Amino acid sequence: MSNGKKLYKQISYNILEFKQNIPAKGSLLCLDIGEKRIGMAKCDEDKLISSNLKTLIRKKFSVDIIIIEEIIKDNSIKGIVIGLPLNLEGKPSKKSQSVTRLTKEIYSYLNIPILLWDERNSTIAVKKFLIQEVNISREKRKKIIDSSAAQWILEGVIKTLKNKN
Repeated sequence: MSNGKKLYKQISYNILEFKQNIPAKGSLLCLDIGEKRIGMAKCDEDKLISSNLKTLIRKKFSVDIIIIEEIIKDNSIKGIVIGLPLNLEGKPSKKSQSVTRLTKEIYSYLNIPILLWDERNSTIAVKKFLIQEVNISREKRKKIIDSSAAQWILEGVIKTLKNKN
């Protein structure tokens, strides 16, 4: 996958291209898209701090996209980061192809800049952290794992954006 490969006008794999498409001030929304759930996180308008937002239990796209659109409006979101599940070698997988297709649908509906960001091992890393460092029960973990993974992904993006100044 080439760094500058573009899918649609404002969908990018390249963080520098994404940065050019979003305003300096404005919140970002991160989506960690799974088969059953979508973890969501957002950052502040200065792109300094990320926080868990919610976990959306997936239904039909037409239902999910309305909820995502409401979150974008309610939080003054200026761009979306979507976790791209590449395989361990950094190559596209069946899951990443599915996420890419869904990303195109999201862009077609919302017309907002989107960054597809490598999210390898995000859920594993967050799960390990929640078990070892925070000692959260399995039941509580299940409720926050997806939004925490989205926050972990978004944290990587905002740190990279900060370093690209």
